[in-house]
Amino acid sequence: MNLNIKTLFQPLDGVDCTDLNILVVGGAIRDSLLGLTPKDIDFVAVGIRPESLLSRGFLQIGRDFPVFLHPKSHAEVALARTERKIAEGHTGFTVHADPSVSLEDDLRRRDFTINAIALARDGTLTDPYGGQNDLSARKLQHVSDAFSEDPLRVLRGIRFLAQLASFDFEPTPETVKLMRKMVPTFRELSVERIVSEIDRTLKAENPEAGLKWMPQLGITQNLAPELNSLPNRFLTHFPETRLAEWVFKNTPSLTCIQLYCTKFKLSLNKQRLFRAILTLRTVEVVDASNILSTMSKLGWLRGNAPDTTIDRLLVEIDKAKLTPIPISTWLKLRSIARQVTAETVADGSSGRALGEAIYAQRLRALSTEISAPGTAPGL
Repeated sequence: MNLNIKTLFQPLDGVDCTDLNILVVGGAIRDSLLGLTPKDIDFVAVGIRPESLLSRGFLQIGRDFPVFLHPKSHAEVALARTERKIAEGHTGFTVHADPSVSLEDDLRRRDFTINAIALARDGTLTDPYGGQNDLSARKLQHVSDAFSEDPLRVLRGIRFLAQLASFDFEPTPETVKLMRKMVPTFRELSVERIVSEIDRTLKAENPEAGLKWMPQLGITQNLAPELNSLPNRFLTHFPETRLAEWVFKNTPSLTCIQLYCTKFKLSLNKQRLFRAILTLRTVEVVDASNILSTMSKLGWLRGNAPDTTIDRLLVEIDKAKLTPIPISTWLKLRSIARQVTAETVADGSSGRALGEAIYAQRLRALSTEISAPGTAPGL
């Protein structure tokens, strides 16, 4: 057992809480038992009234969902609570939190057994639902039927499978069966929550270990039936570019991309990346005229400087070889074309004549570079 109790409780330092029954709970215990360094440490307070925390400087956030921020570390301490679903959506719960709620009751409302383990200051582990056994068996098992009250937990399960890929976790048959039943209730979820959870999965070291379960659980068919094929292995490392790998694995049309960009309210950066890839995929031959036309479509030849964020994403996506002409070639040719401006032409023309002169000079510069790399004017 690899539990550094001092480190796990360190976020509570600076305020005397030793007389309060506050325990570390959730992912920090799971990761510590697996030999990983916890990224976030969550606490639960049992048998405690809000006044006990407020009097020590803790700040309460949320009225119906009692969570308190440590006055120095801002660590979150939640009162032990139970929940009951009364309506659709993640806000459709009534919360009961008072000193009568036991630790076991609080742990029962959590998602998976491996996240339903608590640690006391004296080193005592409370594990009423077999989380340690499931950690050893590398099983992802829901704690109780309350799991089905929040469909986002299905996507969280996908994320955990990705984040813990090096340990080869698998969901139990019972949990798989329950997840499949829950997929139709995804309609209760906001697209923002869905996209956020998928992004977190795509950030994992091995996202395919989790995402491969999506077709099996019926998730892909429910959310994005046209994107049923997944990469066997992601070649890039940013969530935006990994999403692009997934999307273009399915050879989508412009209409399909536009549909999903709207449906899932994708960020402007994702939309611009997809549009650029879709446009660049159509160009197979390095021809100066075609290159200029494509750059113009993408707005690359306007007066404003290129967007460095999109450039960074394009350079990264080049690892997946989604475009016939390498991105590095595109960016080099763009740099050459952008060196030709109204100031460099300087032939006294204006209006349409100036635009034609700029185009002609850019065409010559690109033709020269394409035929004899490294010889274009200005290099």
